[in-house]
Amino acid sequence: MPWKKVNPMDEKITFVHLAKSGRFTMTELCYDFDISRKTGHKYLNRYELYGAKGLHELSRAPHKNAKCTDNEIVKLILKTRRAHTTWGGKKLYHILHDDYGVESPPCIATINNLLKRHGLVKPKRRTPGAYPVSPSDLTQAEYPNHVWTIDFKGWFTLGDAVQCEPLTVKDLCSKFMIGIRAQDNQQYKYTTRSFRCMARANGIPRILRADCGSPWASTGLGRLSRFSVHLIEQGVAIEFTRPGHPQDNGSHERMHRDLKAEATIPPSKNLRAQQRRFDRWVHTYNYKRPHEALGGKRPGQVYHPSEKRLGEKVKIRYPKNYIKKQVSQSGFIAFEGKNYYAGEHFAHCTFGLYENEQNQVEVHYANLHLGNLAYDCEGGRFRPTAYIAPLRRKSLDKPNPK
Repeated sequence: MPWKKVNPMDEKITFVHLAKSGRFTMTELCYDFDISRKTGHKYLNRYELYGAKGLHELSRAPHKNAKCTDNEIVKLILKTRRAHTTWGGKKLYHILHDDYGVESPPCIATINNLLKRHGLVKPKRRTPGAYPVSPSDLTQAEYPNHVWTIDFKGWFTLGDAVQCEPLTVKDLCSKFMIGIRAQDNQQYKYTTRSFRCMARANGIPRILRADCGSPWASTGLGRLSRFSVHLIEQGVAIEFTRPGHPQDNGSHERMHRDLKAEATIPPSKNLRAQQRRFDRWVHTYNYKRPHEALGGKRPGQVYHPSEKRLGEKVKIRYPKNYIKKQVSQSGFIAFEGKNYYAGEHFAHCTFGLYENEQNQVEVHYANLHLGNLAYDCEGGRFRPTAYIAPLRRKSLDKPNPK
């Protein structure tokens, strides 16, 4: 004989019908169904109020939670998040405390849970692998305007089918956005004009860090280009990252990700409209957006303009034992009756020549060792004009004899 299966809901309905029949006392029924009288009266009261639906198991969660986040604070969190789609719990915590005056904001984990609950956060798959930090030979920014970083964000097409290539400049220490200029190309003329517009308001840094791309770098001596030579004349040192290592300028690349998400999708109608959009984004980034690396401060609270101004051309000085040579208009220097080609972007610059212990003539420009004077004997003949042999990697590690 199979075992009889008992359904709890059927038992509850049977109990209620028998209790309402009046043939049994509550004590007898509760004893037969093996429940307490309190539970029996509970089922009867629920049946009278809600019918058979009241006999189902109800949630035991409290109706009110003393630790629940206030609805007004939840509205502020959701409102700010919808206005700034890339801000997470850390930034929203500082916004609640600093901008809205909430004395005890919810913790960061609670804010993140609220964003997930309302569908404002999408899970992201992290790219596997560890990326090394910047190499030790790159300068660590110690104060505002010590190191600026410069780069072009990836191009995109505007509504009028014109290509936009934003030029971005950022202060590495304070994370302050010096500016963003919407350009339709990366040519030297327009890039220099955009950089000068930013420098008029903020001055110039001691060091400018860039990658090995155009227009601030070239394949010539010292990787210098016309743009970088112009800045060296203004007293700005140029620092290049390693080719193919964007993590050397990770802070700048991280900023580009936020810029793309908040100010380029969808693109504006034309360059003028896109520039206005960039200006609004820069103001938000500098004065409204809390930065984690600054302890929740805004970059505008840390940054101040540079004392070095653009246009104050610095005279490059060399030690007394150096031979000074000026580069001609066509990019040549003359030494011991021979012409050596350096590059047209060095036109009218002054080089310092130094003969080291190996009887090699080193060529210096400012604080850079560009290379040594040598002849090209490839192919069993001299070239029509001699050239300056670029430095190899090993020679870069040797101490300067100055």
